[in-house]
Amino acid sequence: MAHQTAAILVIGNEVLSGRTREANAYYAAGKLFNRGCRLSEVAIVPDEADAIISTLNRLRTQFDAVITSGGIGPTHDDITMESIAEAFGVELIEHSYIVQAMTDHYGEEGMNEGRRRMSRVPQGAKLIRCDKTIAPGARIGNVYILAGVPYIFESQLDSILDDFGDTPYQRIEIEVALAESIFANQLTAIQQQFDDVEIGSYPGRCGPNPCGKICLSSQDKLRLNEAVDSVNSMLKAISN
Repeated sequence: MAHQTAAILVIGNEVLSGRTREANAYYAAGKLFNRGCRLSEVAIVPDEADAIISTLNRLRTQFDAVITSGGIGPTHDDITMESIAEAFGVELIEHSYIVQAMTDHYGEEGMNEGRRRMSRVPQGAKLIRCDKTIAPGARIGNVYILAGVPYIFESQLDSILDDFGDTPYQRIEIEVALAESIFANQLTAIQQQFDDVEIGSYPGRCGPNPCGKICLSSQDKLRLNEAVDSVNSMLKAISN
């Protein structure tokens, strides 16, 4: 059965320090939305085993699937694979397929310690291959271990999307030129009426000339359109 809920675990000091702008969760959120899988949480942790393990164990029991990003490279601070192996209570092993693929590409002389580190996965994991890198990601249980480099993450994620969702979400956005406080109560009432439609209000500009958008999304097209009609009727009544 396809995963209906998911969480993303971003791993890396570089994100928490502000050195790197996080892009992978944003990409995944859009893809999962289009698949009909609800992204329920994004967590960011440092390159510390205890933080990775405790957060991963919480997320993988709370949601259908967890997608991790980062920390599977060749350097000392890339500890995602070994931390996830520890979380599942399995050994970290060199995978024969990855060793062979890297050896074929780099030659025996090119198989340095860093590349051998990148051949390690939790025992029992299935590889996630894509066309952007020789070193695959891996899946163990309901955890998908992907790279942190955005173009590799995107390629790996695209290769596993069939595991997620079944009925795509649809979104409709309504432009507004009113302060949110003017329609807040009415919008709350509409949300209560359409509890199967997600309704959010997002201001774009405050002050004398306010503007923004009311965004509605649902997997049920009919209910979505009914909610949109209600919002448009409400806005028209206020404007008149």
